[in-house]
Amino acid sequence: PPSGVHMADANLVAEVSSALHEVLAPTTPPERRQALQQALQQERSREGAGACYLAVLAESSDEALLWFALAVHEAALLRAADTSGGTAERQQLRAVLLGMLFGPRYETLPPSARGKAVSLLARLVVATWPAEDPTLLPSLLELLAAPGAARPCTQVIARAAAVLAALADELAPGRQRGLAAHQAALQQAFAATLPSVFGTLAAALRAEAAAGGVYYLAAPRGSS
Repeated sequence: PPSGVHMADANLVAEVSSALHEVLAPTTPPERRQALQQALQQERSREGAGACYLAVLAESSDEALLWFALAVHEAALLRAADTSGGTAERQQLRAVLLGMLFGPRYETLPPSARGKAVSLLARLVVATWPAEDPTLLPSLLELLAAPGAARPCTQVIARAAAVLAALADELAPGRQRGLAAHQAALQQAFAATLPSVFGTLAAALRAEAAAGGVYYLAAPRGSS
C-alpha cells in the first residue's frame, strides 16, 4: 500500500477504487451501478473517512480515486457538526493540498483534480482561518512574495490567485454551505486582508513581468 496507509485502510481504498471504475465502465448493468453509487455515497459521507484518503491525495495518480478522496474531505468540511477529523487531520490536509497545488506533484495531476483541490483549499480556509489556523491564508501570500530564486513563476501566481478567487466565492453574501456559522466574522477578517492580498498579487505580477513572464488571469465569476 502507499506509505502512511494502514493495511485495513489500503484494502478499503482498493475496494473504493474498484467500485469507482466499475461505476464508470459502460458495460456495468444499471442495477449494479446504482448499488455501487449508493455504497460510494455512504463512504463519502462517513464520519472520520478522511484519514483513509490523505495518502491517496498525496500519492495516487488515479483520476477517479483522487476526485473521490477530495470529495470525502469536502463532505467532512461541509458537515458543521462533524468533529471526527479534528485539528491534526485538517493540518495534514492543508499540507497535502499545498503540496498538490504548489509542489512538483501539480504537473502530474489530472485537470479535474487540480480544480477540485483549489475549491477544497478555499473551503479549508473558510473552516479553519483565522481562529484554528491563522497562518493558512498568510502562507499563500508568503508564497507569492518569495524573493530571488524562490520567486513564483506565472503558473504558481495563477494557482494562488485561483485559490483566492475560490475563497471570495465561498464568502459571497448568501452563500450557505454548512460552514457559515462564522461567515460574517470571516467576511470581515477577509476584507481586512484585501489590501495585503491585492498588493502581494500586484507585486508578484510586476516581478514576473519584469522577468519577461507573460501573465493572464481570467476575471472571477460574477465580475462584470
